[in-house]
Amino acid sequence: MLTMANLAKNLTDLVEQEAPLFGLFLVAHTISPAKLFQFYMDSEEVLSMKSITDFTRHISEKIDDSDLSDEAFTFEISSPGAERPLTNRKQYGKHIGRSFDFVTSEGLVSGKLVEINENNVFLIEQTTKEKGKKAITQIIEVPFENIQSATIIISFK
Repeated sequence: MLTMANLAKNLTDLVEQEAPLFGLFLVAHTISPAKLFQFYMDSEEVLSMKSITDFTRHISEKIDDSDLSDEAFTFEISSPGAERPLTNRKQYGKHIGRSFDFVTSEGLVSGKLVEINENNVFLIEQTTKEKGKKAITQIIEVPFENIQSATIIISFK
């Protein structure tokens, strides 16, 4: 009999092994006591529903063809969603030009991600405006290893 922890490891290993075939990578996963396994996938390109759907179908077939578990369980594969913080370095490239809240080892940095250089240093354009004064824009350099979390600022302008 397979324990829930072993089933979780086997499913995670399968998802991570097969994901590159679809241009995807795993950014997070959760497990509920009700045997619901949720996997959040992303890609270096804009993520399409078709790639998520095709990957889900592929994993489902792999599970059906294996003897992964005798017990019933549910798995879901989806995108992380815009509200979840970015966790993997590969997620950032497609978001150049977007505004972020970066939590760094130095504190909070809010601004537009304008470039990621070859040394993995993020160049962030930060604009500050004091009342009655002209806005000041500066470029802040933040090494990737100093970023603890980053959340896209959703704008409806």
